[in-house]
Amino acid sequence: MKDAWSRWVVAHPVWVLLGCLVLTMGMATGLKEFTNNNDPRIFFTEDNPDFKRFVSLEDSFTANEVVLFVVHPKDDNLFTPEALSAVEALTEDAWLLPHATRVDSLANFQHTEVEGDDLFVAPLVEYADTLSAEELERIRDIALNEPSLLGRLVSDKGHVAGIAATVTMGEGKTEAPEITQAAREMAQEYSQRYPDIEFMVTGTVIFNQASAEATEQSMGSTLPLAFVIMLVCLWLILRSVMFVVVTVFVISFSILSAMGVAMWLGIEFSPIVGMAPAMILTLAVADSVHILASYRHERLEGKAKAPSIVESLRINMQPVWLTSLTTAIGFAILNFSESQPFRALGNVVLIGVLLAFLFSVVLLPALVMLLPHKIEPGKQRDFAPLMGSLAQHLSRRYRPWLLGMSVVVVVLMGCIGLNRINDVFNEYFDETFEVRRVNDFAMRELTGMHRIDYAIPAADAGGAMEPEFLQQLDALVNWLEEQEHVVYATSYTNVIKRLNRDMHGGDPAYYRIPDSRELISQYTLLYELSLPQGLGLEDQLDIGKSQARLVVMLENIGSHPVLEFNQKVEDWMAANWPDYMQTKGTGMDVLFGHVTMRNIQSMLSGALIALISVSVLLIIALRSFRYGLLSLIPNLLPAGMAFGLWGLINGEIGLAVSVVACMTLGIVVDDTVHFLSKYVRAKRELGLDTGKAVEYAFRTVGVALVATSVVLVANFAVIGTSHFYPNASMGLLSAITIAMALIVDFFFFVPLLVAFDKRRKAAG
Repeated sequence: MKDAWSRWVVAHPVWVLLGCLVLTMGMATGLKEFTNNNDPRIFFTEDNPDFKRFVSLEDSFTANEVVLFVVHPKDDNLFTPEALSAVEALTEDAWLLPHATRVDSLANFQHTEVEGDDLFVAPLVEYADTLSAEELERIRDIALNEPSLLGRLVSDKGHVAGIAATVTMGEGKTEAPEITQAAREMAQEYSQRYPDIEFMVTGTVIFNQASAEATEQSMGSTLPLAFVIMLVCLWLILRSVMFVVVTVFVISFSILSAMGVAMWLGIEFSPIVGMAPAMILTLAVADSVHILASYRHERLEGKAKAPSIVESLRINMQPVWLTSLTTAIGFAILNFSESQPFRALGNVVLIGVLLAFLFSVVLLPALVMLLPHKIEPGKQRDFAPLMGSLAQHLSRRYRPWLLGMSVVVVVLMGCIGLNRINDVFNEYFDETFEVRRVNDFAMRELTGMHRIDYAIPAADAGGAMEPEFLQQLDALVNWLEEQEHVVYATSYTNVIKRLNRDMHGGDPAYYRIPDSRELISQYTLLYELSLPQGLGLEDQLDIGKSQARLVVMLENIGSHPVLEFNQKVEDWMAANWPDYMQTKGTGMDVLFGHVTMRNIQSMLSGALIALISVSVLLIIALRSFRYGLLSLIPNLLPAGMAFGLWGLINGEIGLAVSVVACMTLGIVVDDTVHFLSKYVRAKRELGLDTGKAVEYAFRTVGVALVATSVVLVANFAVIGTSHFYPNASMGLLSAITIAMALIVDFFFFVPLLVAFDKRRKAAG
């Protein structure tokens, strides 16, 4: 049946090409439905309890989306008329940012003073250009002793200030480019107005937009370069322009069709889905190279064009189909992930892998028949003799190779434990990105990187005014300030203690929580009535005074240590607070820490299920339980060894690295399936002994395996040079895994096959 189909394709290449063109154009029209979503919230489902907690906190208090201006006088003295004038002016202008709802800075910090029975609340800095030396010193003294400012809006050395503009954005964060551009232009304008002061801009909005820009930059430069390098390597190995052209057609048709279908299905493009083309490319290249290498081998044996491509399809159809099917199964498993981008990634790659198979066995042979080319014995180098020599060497020396590789396998697998699941988000960008340089400066000189929010429930409505509640909250703030990695911890307790002190003539002994609920309520009401519009207490207390917000800012320690720190805080709450005050930390850092752990588990589960399924399918296809079971070894080891080596050279496994096991699954399985199918065919159909069967497999598929591996290693190695760490780490680890797959198949699996078959023969 399949031979009849192959002969029909070869006999009607024009009709096949036209059909493939129409099919691809029809599916690719879905690209007009393209939508890009860089909102980090797409990683979380609405029924995710962590995400529900985050949304509830934002509903109760102000949002967490911030643009942070960093102001640094070049003389390292913030408390001068010029520097404070700049802070004051930029604070006013920051309100003009698109979608700005609140601006907090040293200048508009609501400082309290008492005269008689009257409470006065006013900005700490007004008319800065007219301030005397005494007034400047007074402002400096207040600022550097105010917990609500220190480490957040002013540095402890008094040389850097922060201006935080809170913005509101809708779903999809489509406002981020507009806000980022306006903020950058504002910082540039102030740099020109005040040449002796540095103005930098960062914050969550800028960081998220920089991630989107880095992804676009990578897709516009690094990925095309990697693609070109891949094609050059393909030509150097196969020495045929026609082979390169055919492979490009199969890759292009597969990716365009898959992405078009994905858009028709309503799948949104995101940085995670952006990895799909690279994953589809791996199997499209592998399928094409195997069929073309076998075709080339047949031609070098002296056969004509049509019989050669028909024979190539005959011997490759089963392994290509098995590889495609098992890879599709692995990615289908990603639908169990709780994150929509990973489910989308799985579905896009599943579609792409099946389409790559279709175009490899339909479009490729049609193009081979249509495109003019020459493959003449004696004029083109045949690598089969080299493969044959390698096979003979491995068959003779299988014991030393098996022993030596076993040591390497054990050592590298033992290094897997050196890895830890962690994402250091700031290090996603290298120093070529402005946002990285600004963040490094801000973390070193002003504030922290990781923010955790806690919505602390009171016993009832208005319960946040209870002395006991605030005393318990203050105890936690004091404890947090003593912990390692904490830059600052702030809550409403700082405000109420300051009010209590000021209402008692500035006596430091009264810098504590009042003992009376009525007194606390009166202080709060007086304070709120004195605050200007937009600078109320909604960022610290909910409208019913039934919850208080606690914010902790940590140094740049990474996602996993953030989770450990949060657990430590929750344990302290459980040990020291009444039941009604118990709560959990939230924020994007906590959310991503949890989702990284869960998605790594789903990725590894998907890869494991696919690897087991390929062994089951091989048992059925090869009608051999032994060979099917043995196939688990070369399918499992490459990823394990690659992650072991990763533990030695890097040791950080984040979201991007977590997809590598699935991304490289197709090529790992491909190597095993193709080699094993040729080996078994040689023994059964041709009646060859073990040594000759190994030689036959090497001669027929060895060149294709080397070509595929070299081409893809080169492709991913170039991606590994990206300035954007998620792409760089994914590319580098993928290159390592693919290289490991070839090494394991040739120098461990082949000696293992020889050893098993020789022992079986001796036992028989």
